[in-house]
Amino acid sequence: MDPLLHSGQGHSLAVCRTLAAWLAEDPSCTITFVQVPSKLDWSIHKEAHDYAKDLISPAGLQPATSLDSVQKAVTKRSQETWTRMFEGPSYKGRNFLHLEHLDGDALKPTYINGGVWLSPVASNLSVAVRLFKCILNHAPIGLYYTRFNIPEPLACDCGFYHQDRDHVLLSCNKHKRKANWRPHYLKDVIDFLEENPSAFSFKRPLGVG
Repeated sequence: MDPLLHSGQGHSLAVCRTLAAWLAEDPSCTITFVQVPSKLDWSIHKEAHDYAKDLISPAGLQPATSLDSVQKAVTKRSQETWTRMFEGPSYKGRNFLHLEHLDGDALKPTYINGGVWLSPVASNLSVAVRLFKCILNHAPIGLYYTRFNIPEPLACDCGFYHQDRDHVLLSCNKHKRKANWRPHYLKDVIDFLEENPSAFSFKRPLGVG
């Protein structure tokens, strides 16, 4: 009965249309939802669960033009464009932090489950903000101050003369990290930021002594 975008959306909408007409016939027509974990194997619920699980929903007369299929096609084209454009250094620049999946494939944009970069940190605003500062290299660090001619200290708190992203991630002794750690995977970078809340965060408002 979920009317949102998914592969069986046409079937769900047909169910909703049928139920809407039935519910409108009489105020006594109601539907009660009872949530029961399938692992409990409750007799009548298990029978309904197995029936729904085995039911093959029709794809519709034109499955290739469903909203779900169109959305997937648009995403595929976006990913292909992303990959093609990011092969050129003039487009991607030198500051974007490329990360990988555990299988070694580069992270690519997607609409599924809130996207690749945002979904793992959606519940933690502080980590999310610092993650994107790190990935884009738009963070309150010495290199950023140099690039944009901001009158702020260029040195790291640890004493290193010119603070940049690699220094923060790999060598600053003010931060904790695993042995031989490298920022290859998104989860590792998120773990680093969670363990080091001061990394890529503002210490004070700009220009305030």
